[in-house]
Amino acid sequence: MLVVMAYLVSDGMGGALRAQAAGKVVPMAANAHVAFGTSALMLSVARPGLRLTRGVPPPQGELGSLPVRAAGWGHAALYVLMLGVPVGGALVWFGGHRSLGELHELGGTLLLIVAGGHAVAALVHHYVLKDGLLSRMMRAR
Repeated sequence: MLVVMAYLVSDGMGGALRAQAAGKVVPMAANAHVAFGTSALMLSVARPGLRLTRGVPPPQGELGSLPVRAAGWGHAALYVLMLGVPVGGALVWFGGHRSLGELHELGGTLLLIVAGGHAVAALVHHYVLKDGLLSRMMRAR
């Protein structure tokens, strides 16, 4: 939800960066975008630790099968984007690396697409395949 909220208030960040650089008042939406992104980064950093301490359920399906490999690639993409997009945004906003702005924007869009695909896949497993995958995601065994 934090990623979605950050995306919804991201319009006008270029102008906000110019205002920030000129020492002018930054629009409230820009501050909200930064707050949502920072919060998302903090939770994303905590998530791998949680997976290490609580564990994860084993893959459902035959190891090496296309669905299991796709799930692995999807999870890897989610983690790279969940960490990389807010770090890139922090480098733009706090570090002054304005040249990374377009890459941050592209990454945010990709993050929404990958996370949306992840959610759709989970719902298909739950409502169409009825294989219990969604309940397995709720807590590690």
